[in-house]
Amino acid sequence: MDFTAKLFDPNSCQVQERQVTAASAREARSKLESEGLTVLALNALKGSAGEVPDAAGAKLTTGSSKDQRLDVAWWCRELRTLLAAGMTVVEALDTLRAQSPEGFRRLVHRQLVHSLQSGMSLSHAMASTGAFPAVLTASVKASERTSNLIDALDDYLRYHELLDNLRRKVISAAIYPTLVFSLGMTITFFLLVFVIPRFAQVYANRPGSVGPATKLLLQSSSLLHDHFPVAMAMFAALAIGVLWAWRRGWVTVAIQWIADRIPLLQQQLRELSLAKLYQAMALMTRGGYALAETVELCAGLQIHPALRPRLRAVRSDLVHGRRVSASLRAAGLTDEVTTRLLAVGERTGNFDQILQVIANRHSSNFTLFVERATRVVEPVMLFLVSALVGSVVLLMYMPVFDIASTIR
Repeated sequence: MDFTAKLFDPNSCQVQERQVTAASAREARSKLESEGLTVLALNALKGSAGEVPDAAGAKLTTGSSKDQRLDVAWWCRELRTLLAAGMTVVEALDTLRAQSPEGFRRLVHRQLVHSLQSGMSLSHAMASTGAFPAVLTASVKASERTSNLIDALDDYLRYHELLDNLRRKVISAAIYPTLVFSLGMTITFFLLVFVIPRFAQVYANRPGSVGPATKLLLQSSSLLHDHFPVAMAMFAALAIGVLWAWRRGWVTVAIQWIADRIPLLQQQLRELSLAKLYQAMALMTRGGYALAETVELCAGLQIHPALRPRLRAVRSDLVHGRRVSASLRAAGLTDEVTTRLLAVGERTGNFDQILQVIANRHSSNFTLFVERATRVVEPVMLFLVSALVGSVVLLMYMPVFDIASTIR
């Protein structure tokens, strides 16, 4: 299957387009990310021979639009419930197909059922759709060796819950400052466009009573008031541009680029990436993968691009017989506590538990940072916005105070 990918190269800080051939969208994404590139968008070329027809002859593509996404956590919970009730995998997936409304979700289930009835394993069927993350597909593939599909689904749900909790923490921390900033900008814009021009008419007959700062404010207000349609068009264009950049993933890339250049934020991005990495490693290890295989699979996850070459170096060391703790430490993926925990895992053999402890530790560090940053950012943002609105009002009324003093 041929795909067109829009990529961000962190080395050159440029966005580029490239065509790649792979068996599925997941494989294409993993191939590009293994080269240290950030995938912003991935679309199958029209007419590509790799589009897989489902049982009814419809084609299942893996574009990037929201209507072509599957709620993977919901899928795992529903499938687990049906399997625990005694259904076979084919019966459970057929039940989910019948329950799903027309659209991408039904196409996914229809193709899964068709693939299983054709003799394909569940993990290969999932990979062929391109709708499931690589870590889930790998976990299901491992469960096929032990027939513990329910346990594999439970492990992935725990992995998803950890990542979802971290995502919710960041979003909830950003909501209040965003609302305060938006409200402050709205009030300031209203004052500049509708209120201050009325005062400008009063001050026009007394030019000497207006100070330089107030004069600049009046000129800015007059400019916005006289060109209000143009100002609104520019504002709408800016909002649309930001929304478009957000949907294309450029805002996330820009935030990551800025954070990489601020030591404190860079450290916290590292904590987040290591939490995802070690959680995925714990999931893979519980599924029965060897550590070298686990590291290779984790290199294809959506983690910080700077970690991928390090993971490849770790895999090379593990293949040549180097200890896990030494390999990860040499790659800069551990601190002193993590190194000693890994040494305990080497001694006891309980690597899945040790990796889970390490993941929880990095997750707790990132969560603590978000909570502390929220306590600092919220009052600072409220103070800055209040100072901005207060300054506008003060500059607006200063000439009034001067006029009142001359009357006395």
